[in-house]
Amino acid sequence: MYILQANDIHKHFGRLRVLKGVSLQVRKGEIIAIIGQSGSGKSTFLRCLNRLETVDRGTIEVDGDILVRTGPDGRAIYSSEKSVAQIRGKIGMVFQNFNLFPHKSVMENLTLAPILVQKTDPDQAYETARILLEKVGLSHKANNYPFELSGGQQQRVAIARAMAMNPAILCFDEPTSALDPVLTGEVLKVMKDLAMEHMTMIVVTHEIGFAREVAHRVLFMEDGMVVEEGSAEEVLLNPRHQSTQAFLSTVLTAR
Repeated sequence: MYILQANDIHKHFGRLRVLKGVSLQVRKGEIIAIIGQSGSGKSTFLRCLNRLETVDRGTIEVDGDILVRTGPDGRAIYSSEKSVAQIRGKIGMVFQNFNLFPHKSVMENLTLAPILVQKTDPDQAYETARILLEKVGLSHKANNYPFELSGGQQQRVAIARAMAMNPAILCFDEPTSALDPVLTGEVLKVMKDLAMEHMTMIVVTHEIGFAREVAHRVLFMEDGMVVEEGSAEEVLLNPRHQSTQAFLSTVLTAR
C-alpha cells in the first residue's frame, strides 16, 4: 500500500520543460532521497507534490486521496479547493531557507498553523510544540525569535514546525545547503532521529553520506527525468547509468 503515488508528472515554465514524466511511489515509513545536478527538476517535483507548483498533467494521490489527475483533454484537473487543502495538510515541507515567520517567536511559529488551520485547542498546540522543541533540542529557545538563532537552529525549528501539523509525509528541499558543516550535522541528526521513528520522508539532498546511511531508495534525476532508481547501495555504490556515475564522481571528489 502506497501512501503517495505520483505518476507521469509533467511541468512547464513557459516553453521550458522542467519535468518530463516523473513518477514516484512511496510506502508508509519509507525514506526516499532524490539527488542530481542543480536544474534537474528535483525541487520542482517536490513542490508539485503538495501544489506549491501546479502540474500540466499527471496524477498525484496522497493517502488514498487524489490531488490531481489527467483529464480527457490531457490536462491536469485538480480536486476541489477544500480537498486540496486537506491533502496538503498531509504533507509537511521543510525548505532550504527555513521560511520561518521573522516577527513570531519560536513557539508562535510552531503553534500558529495548528491553531488557525487545524483548529487545534491552543493548550494542546502549545504542549505539542514543547514536546517537538525538546525533540529537536531547542526547548530553551521557545521564546526567542528567528534572528536570534543560528541557521542550524532555525532549520531545526522549521522541522519542528512542519511536524506540529502531524503530517503523513515530510518533504525536505535541500535542508542543509545553506548551512556550514557543523550546523549541517545538527540538522542531519534530527532527520536521522525521525528516520529511526519511521517517519515517511522525501528528501532532496546533496548529502550523499546521509542518503547512503538513511534512505531506503534513491532517485537520480537529470534533465527533468528519473534516470536511475534503486536502493541506496545500488544507486550510490554501484550506479549503472553513466550520468549517475559522473555526478557521484564529481560530488565525492568535491568533498
